[in-house]
Amino acid sequence: MKRSSLLALVVAGLLTEGIYLAITLRLPWWTYGGELQRWSELMGNGWSDLVACLAGLAVLLAAYALGWGAVRKGGVPRKVIWAFGGLYAITLFWLLPITADLFVYLGRAHLFTDLEGNPLEDTLVSRRDALLAAYPTAYARHSSAYGPAWSLISAPGTMGRHDVAGGLAYLKGLAVAAYAGMAWLLERILRRIRPGDALQGLYLFAWNPLVLVMGVGDGHNDMVMIALVLLAFWLLLETRWLLAFLVLWLSAWIKYMGAAFVPFFLIYAGERWEKLGRQTWPLLLGAGLTGLTVTGLVFAPFRDGGDLELLALMRRVLIPVNAPHEARDVVAWATVGGLILLAMAYLWLLKRLQRSERSYQDVCNVGFVTLLLAFVLGAARSQPWHLIWPVSLAGLSDRRWAWPVVIVLSAVMLVTQLWVEWGAPGLGG
Repeated sequence: MKRSSLLALVVAGLLTEGIYLAITLRLPWWTYGGELQRWSELMGNGWSDLVACLAGLAVLLAAYALGWGAVRKGGVPRKVIWAFGGLYAITLFWLLPITADLFVYLGRAHLFTDLEGNPLEDTLVSRRDALLAAYPTAYARHSSAYGPAWSLISAPGTMGRHDVAGGLAYLKGLAVAAYAGMAWLLERILRRIRPGDALQGLYLFAWNPLVLVMGVGDGHNDMVMIALVLLAFWLLLETRWLLAFLVLWLSAWIKYMGAAFVPFFLIYAGERWEKLGRQTWPLLLGAGLTGLTVTGLVFAPFRDGGDLELLALMRRVLIPVNAPHEARDVVAWATVGGLILLAMAYLWLLKRLQRSERSYQDVCNVGFVTLLLAFVLGAARSQPWHLIWPVSLAGLSDRRWAWPVVIVLSAVMLVTQLWVEWGAPGLGG
């Protein structure tokens, strides 16, 4: 064990925890979660308040870089990385989210469990209810753009007597559990395919400020979706073919990106079956049947509702509700253009995978690039926390440019989120 590396890692860990603890003590959801609140309103709307937050972010990023350097030198025990990661998650469990999404999840869960509504069709403003009225977000005027699996997963939090406290604790707990599961799966997979990168891959994910602040602190459902994708990758490595496809389809009905991995998995599994002299049609049949089964199960609780308005759903997916009204047509066209480019890139990646050795590492590489391109080419629709997608798979890629790219993007997205929270000062004069 190198004492200098261990000391640097511990210093980085303590600096990081100091920042997380300070902001959490200043903005605990237990105190401010009863109604919709903004960080900028609670901390102050001035330039000095924004600069203070940016300074804290700079310390976080500097500590992250210091810790990365220590891990790269070697000689640091994995339990230190895990201990600090666990401490961060426990601390940020109590942090008031910087965005409104967690409260929207809470409202739709309450709509489903207590008001017997259908979040896939009903809006939050269509019901007169004290809890729903406490969170008047732009999303309240629209039904859910998420898949039905998320409506079911988020529902248990509002089944008890204490909808707000219980619901927020449950949803935050889901994010913490997803974070821990993702870190564990990432390390386990790397120890199998690239043991020399396992510790660095664990650190770069588990200590990433964007994952912690936007994933755990904000409680975004992207954490659960990507946790299931990583679980599917683990099952694929274990040759648990049907379970891998089942989990992928489940992730797709939370947020739809999980479906993009199905063809990649089929190419890899098909190559393995061909080497064993087995026909691949049962594999295709199994992937299709698991998809139909999961789809039927997650839509079953909503079968009494009316027909889903497909065009309305597509519009909600394509255009962010919080996009400026005057810019929505531009956002829609930009999103469509990005999706066309993404579809072309996706087909190229499929062709590239088919022409490669079709190894597990090849699947990891194209999976990471797919999520990165989905974020970049979907910039008109992407939110800062969508970067959690490629960050979570960057460690599985063996491309050495992967981590520098997602680290720089993580810093840019965190700065952007704070800038937007303070009203985008300087924009437009």
